[in-house]
Amino acid sequence: MSVATALDGICRYFGGPYDPDTRTYRASPVAGVGVVRRAFPKRDDHADYFRGMELGTRTGCQIVATIYRQQEFRIALGGEHGGWKQRNFDVELACFIRSRTSHAEDAQDDVYDLQDALLEWMRLDRTLGGAVFQAGEHMTNGSNVIGISYGQPETKAELTKSFMSITFSACELIPNA
Repeated sequence: MSVATALDGICRYFGGPYDPDTRTYRASPVAGVGVVRRAFPKRDDHADYFRGMELGTRTGCQIVATIYRQQEFRIALGGEHGGWKQRNFDVELACFIRSRTSHAEDAQDDVYDLQDALLEWMRLDRTLGGAVFQAGEHMTNGSNVIGISYGQPETKAELTKSFMSITFSACELIPNA
């Protein structure tokens, strides 16, 4: 497995099947997520935040998933060449949120609801659909937390823009050949 393969699997878990024409994952099983990406788009299409949602949905999200750090170490077992390699990934789900609510406070509540939905989906399968061995669980390097941070919401022309970052570690185990 490569970093690109792990990232693709994480994106599939949160965004659904890959669409090669748009280079996105456009059928998220998580309510409120319109599209998941592996990179920042060259053009910000407002429709992507609400892709697949009912007309009139008040808040939508576009996620950019990134593996921004990797560590590898070996676990020796059974002789000179036996054992496993463990690769730890530091993952960020950068959640860009757009809301058409009448009140900014309601938009902020929608951010918290989205956070709960994403974490609940993540807790359903610690392998994230087989993308990794475990995600958000205890790691040897001590990265055993799921971190959440929020950006300051901005309002303009009856649109509230928000940001939320969800960070976690994930690992994979690879038998030494």
